[in-house]
Amino acid sequence: MKAIYSLILLWLLIWQIEFSHAVREGTANAKAMIQRYEREGNFVKAALWHQAAADCLKIISIPMTEIQTRYYVHHGKHTLAGRSRGQLADIKKRRKYHLKAAKAYRERLETEGTLPELEAEREKIMQFVSTWVQIYPNRFYHYGIYPSFFKVEQEIFKKKGDYVAVLNLEADAAEMCANQYNEITVVYFQEIAPDRDTVGEGVGGEAISHRGENHLSKVGKDCVTQYKKVRDTHRQRAALLRKIAEGKPKTLPIEAEAVLRDLSHKAISPAPKLTSTQALEIANRDTRLQEHLKAHTSVHGYASFQGFAWFVSYYNHGWGNLGTVLVDDKTGTVLNMLNLRPTRN
Repeated sequence: MKAIYSLILLWLLIWQIEFSHAVREGTANAKAMIQRYEREGNFVKAALWHQAAADCLKIISIPMTEIQTRYYVHHGKHTLAGRSRGQLADIKKRRKYHLKAAKAYRERLETEGTLPELEAEREKIMQFVSTWVQIYPNRFYHYGIYPSFFKVEQEIFKKKGDYVAVLNLEADAAEMCANQYNEITVVYFQEIAPDRDTVGEGVGGEAISHRGENHLSKVGKDCVTQYKKVRDTHRQRAALLRKIAEGKPKTLPIEAEAVLRDLSHKAISPAPKLTSTQALEIANRDTRLQEHLKAHTSVHGYASFQGFAWFVSYYNHGWGNLGTVLVDDKTGTVLNMLNLRPTRN
């Protein structure tokens, strides 16, 4: 029993680290854009990306953390609920920082950046935020709390032969995934679906431009319908699993295994033009990147779609993140090189 308890504590610690990374990943990518424009001295665009980071925290991180806090409170996991509340307080603090920075930089609006230039940047940010509100619930079963918390607890109950607990945990996970779709993705697209008369109202604030409003309204309406169906599918999965659990099975039933296998990703809308493999190949061909990476060994690149561009990040075990290449999804060209680490002397 002591060994099992120690295992639970270890995995809970790992999950806390993974969850902390998950709730800030979108803002971390926004931070890369902030640093880019700060280096260029373009503080108006830096202000827009500070606002985008604040929006991601408000639209995604806060409700996601609140959903998990409610789960812990409901199931009597008060220690985890306390930690989750601490994370929520930290998220709100970071949001205030980004809002303050955006306000300070926005004071330079009259002297830097043309209106068309800023409109184009706002559209990029709109695509960025719209992509992230889909990514987080979409990967629920592959990252974060599901593999590092729910699956770990399920394995413990499987060893005990308690398949009722296993099924109910899986139902809990399905309900949490449904809640993420409902409180993050559906809410976001419901806010942007109606036509608006002014920029900066509703979810997304500065991240939405006049020029993109009509297109965004159509996309929003389509996504509301689409993601309500996805939400309801997860709710139905939860109900089915609880129904199976009522039979008090001594093994995992075949019908339950079929439900558990259906954990596929939902495609992001609108879909990117490039694939992750194509984006990685484009980044790899850049001579500046090749020059930068030639001093490193065992380098691996990973491409992640961010709504308007692919962020292709490079890592190795000795240095960690070696830098990121931005690849334009529409043109297939390299936009910029971010956070390139200097090589050792």
